[in-house]
Amino acid sequence: MFFRNTSKRISHMKNKMVCNKGLLLVCFLAFFLCGNAQEFTVKGKLVDSASTKPVAFATVNFQEPVKKISRTVLSDAGGSYQSSLPPGQYVLRITHSSFRKKGRPFKVEGKEVDLGTTPLVPLVKSLAEVTVTARKPLVEQQADRLIYNVEEDPAAQSESASDLLRKTPYVNVDGDGTIQVNGQANFRVLLDGRETALFSQNVKEALKAFPGASIARIEVITSPSAKYDAEGVGGIINIITKKKLAGYSGTVNASRNAIGHRSAGLNVSLKTGKLGVSGIYSLNGNNNFRTYMRSVTTPRQPVAFSRREVNGPRVADFFFHQGNLELSYDLDSTNTVVAYGNMGRHRNEFANDQNIYTLFANGNSDSSPFPLHTTMTMPTYGFGTDFIRKYKKKPQKELSFRFNAVFNTNRSLTNSQQEFGASERFIQNDNEAFNREYTLQLDYTEPLSKTARLETGIKTILREAYSDFESQVKFDKGSPYQVDPANSERFSYDQDVYGGYVTLNKAIGTFNARTGLRVEHTEVRGDFTTTQTAVRQSYTNFIPNVLLSKQFSKTMNSNFTYSLRLGRPSINNLNPFVNNSDSLFRSYGNPNLGPQYTHSFAWQNRFFKGKKFLSIQTGYNFANNLIIQNPTFDAATGITSVTGANAGQLREFTLGFVSNLPVGPRWNIALNATGRFAKVRNRLQTAWTGSTAGNVNANITWKASPLFTITSNGGYFMPLRMPNTTFPDNYFYGFNFIQKLLKEKLTVTASATNFFEGERRMRSFTETASFYTENVNYAPFRNFGLAVAYSFGKLKENVSKKKGVENDDQVQ
Repeated sequence: MFFRNTSKRISHMKNKMVCNKGLLLVCFLAFFLCGNAQEFTVKGKLVDSASTKPVAFATVNFQEPVKKISRTVLSDAGGSYQSSLPPGQYVLRITHSSFRKKGRPFKVEGKEVDLGTTPLVPLVKSLAEVTVTARKPLVEQQADRLIYNVEEDPAAQSESASDLLRKTPYVNVDGDGTIQVNGQANFRVLLDGRETALFSQNVKEALKAFPGASIARIEVITSPSAKYDAEGVGGIINIITKKKLAGYSGTVNASRNAIGHRSAGLNVSLKTGKLGVSGIYSLNGNNNFRTYMRSVTTPRQPVAFSRREVNGPRVADFFFHQGNLELSYDLDSTNTVVAYGNMGRHRNEFANDQNIYTLFANGNSDSSPFPLHTTMTMPTYGFGTDFIRKYKKKPQKELSFRFNAVFNTNRSLTNSQQEFGASERFIQNDNEAFNREYTLQLDYTEPLSKTARLETGIKTILREAYSDFESQVKFDKGSPYQVDPANSERFSYDQDVYGGYVTLNKAIGTFNARTGLRVEHTEVRGDFTTTQTAVRQSYTNFIPNVLLSKQFSKTMNSNFTYSLRLGRPSINNLNPFVNNSDSLFRSYGNPNLGPQYTHSFAWQNRFFKGKKFLSIQTGYNFANNLIIQNPTFDAATGITSVTGANAGQLREFTLGFVSNLPVGPRWNIALNATGRFAKVRNRLQTAWTGSTAGNVNANITWKASPLFTITSNGGYFMPLRMPNTTFPDNYFYGFNFIQKLLKEKLTVTASATNFFEGERRMRSFTETASFYTENVNYAPFRNFGLAVAYSFGKLKENVSKKKGVENDDQVQ
């Protein structure tokens, strides 16, 4: 192993953090504070009307409908609450799962407001029988994000996170589960505000396995502030789970469908006194999933051959399970400690029974079998801790320290056999890659005045990666394998990122501004043991961020954003291992890849009234060094090679539309659409070409009765044509029939999707000036499924105070 001694790494990290302190001082001088509109303290106390004991952890919400102000605090252990508010006519709303709701109007004008002691009336019925009638809107907004309240979706109990993302604003998911955010495939997924091992390797499959019954809401951050790492043109998906409950609750669910996919999940939350516990476990799999593929390569100049076709059936088996456990403890009313751990494991096995047909330039042809078997296992786990300190006299002031560790392993074993006339070639490729990631983060938020807030922090990410790959070959079935030294290597790779940021938020009447600057310094060290070569990179990035927002009326606001986003190559992009299972098709990583940068501008107009929401957004993105796959073809040998390169260039206009429109008490109609009009090219091969892309998702919900709901969804997904590669369009449609039983504890869902199409044909193309390849895949598509979910427990009172580590800087 080539991992460095941890103590040396931490010492090196400390030296870099000292440098960052000086860097942050320079950042502070870049901002000027102006204006201090007056705000006044509002305080009070909550007690039990029966026992006069203080009521802790009640939700206290202040709303000013004219100025669209909404602030929420929690009562402390002594029942006291406090906030700072500008002048206006407010409505106070107090909620707690053990007491009846309480509300009252009050006015803030020119002095501190003491609302005195408010008695809350206990609920006398069994808490399990309490029915909540007031509901949140399905879609909510904040300045830099839109929120999809999953708990208000009747289908969520039996759906996966991937299914729910199809209904989430500015997220598009095609029929295969491929995800785009804001029209972009480059995004990050966080769990409860932190990076997690669950989504660190195969985010698409992990989201398919993640139970929707454990999700409270999904936040889509389309314009991340400087607090977030600079990765992700599209933005950030932050999945907030159900946890921190006064009492206990949970859900167990299971599903199976007609094409063999099965899943199960369990989530449990417990809140007793100062201790909170929440856990999630899920698994899914599919055996004997049969597809058929065909790949035809045609060279522009037929030298080695004039046409080559690889075709045959493929049988796939996969199994995936994952879990997350979190413990939190409230040291007192202002200090919280959180510890968590998570794990996941993928296992995929593919058996291809293929055939190769080759037509030569002289008219002769050859046909031979090409069996190919691949096994992949990807175990991952992580753990971390957060410490969050809040301040009684300043509700918006916060200090937090976070540590996170993630450990990934990627093992693959491939066996193939090919015939060359009278001879045979047997290949066995064994690749094992490890990745360790340690994150330290310190964040501080300080209210500078009643209308201005400063956020700053520093962060260090230490990554250690190692890959040991070996290719073996033999030309006689009975002979032992021999190591191929030309394709066997040990590769170690370290990437250290040191960052700091400062953000100023300022409100002036109905106008809000957020300006920020993030500075990130990256050190890269890569070593190839066998060839004794090294890769060394060192670069510093200054990443500005601007958000300007204006509230024009009670029902409309508008915002403008600019951000510079970057993405660093992961070990999979860098690993030079050559996959040569097919002698005439080779793919490998490029250890000399550097980061990619994208400038993004967006203008968004939002209209809202009650639970109705509509948003129209236009934007412009440009980049000159995107990481793309660069194919080449050698006409003399007939070998196609594919590797990554910083060669992609993009000029793109976008137009987005999102709406959520309740129609009466029973209907809800939602639409999510994005159009992209771009010029793209691979500067190593192609000229600028125009490309039009887009996607649209529609969802309709009909609540036929309090216990029976029908939902329908459908979408069309047209990918952007990338340099050298054209991907197929994709569409889907389906219905869910949802019945609640046993006092709404049991949810049974029957689903029917893509029922007009038994098999789907998907075509993609790759071409250069030297060759043209058409790939066609056939897969079962018509599907029927049944899912059940059972909820148990009492009381739900969200009192979460924590956030988490957020690493969002690597290219997926």
